[in-house]
Amino acid sequence: MSRPETDLLDTLSAELSQQLKDRVDRALLEFIRPNSASQFAQDAPELAKFREAIAQGDPKDNLEFLRSFREFVPTTNYESYRPFIAKFFTTPCKEADIKNMFAPGLPYFLAMSSMTSGKSVKIFPKYRPPPHLLHHPLYLALPPSEGIILSPASLKYSQTLQIDCEDGQSKQMTVCSVSTGFLRMAMNWDPEHDNERLDLWRKPVASLFLAHAYPQLTFSAGANRSICDFIG
Repeated sequence: MSRPETDLLDTLSAELSQQLKDRVDRALLEFIRPNSASQFAQDAPELAKFREAIAQGDPKDNLEFLRSFREFVPTTNYESYRPFIAKFFTTPCKEADIKNMFAPGLPYFLAMSSMTSGKSVKIFPKYRPPPHLLHHPLYLALPPSEGIILSPASLKYSQTLQIDCEDGQSKQMTVCSVSTGFLRMAMNWDPEHDNERLDLWRKPVASLFLAHAYPQLTFSAGANRSICDFIG
């Protein structure tokens, strides 16, 4: 496919071009700044030059920070992340070992690839976005719609990992598809309470009644079973 003779960005006025650049820079900073303190950013060999540039410059200078990012952060593949992701599957898995791995805190879930680019599943930690981005289309497992439609979905996950927390407690983290993980995240459903939700819909008559009265309800059959979302 041939490249168009005129770049669309070149058709923007100087004012619009600057507004677009500023918006892109703000979006990049929103992601890069918090993640620059992650284990990956601090320890990955591929980011050594980026760390060196940041250390030698003014860490509060956003323009310099972005310039260093664009100049010294190379294109990477999955192999760069594999040793860091492997830490999630160690036994026992301690919170201190995986906290702030790629972003602040712990991932909400570990997403599985669909194996379209290889013979083995790849794992990608997914973190809860800031509140103002949680309902962004990027994080919606089910697209919004008008009217009443049936949207089949699933809460099935491949496995759960037990995380030994620093406070002496433990929590579970699901390994599942991206759509399942985002759906659970949007509804704030953790795997520890799936059995309680299963009991809620045990009687078919109750489900039918609620489906008629509340078409926006999500019906769940628990972990490793299907649900159907009714979006009104």
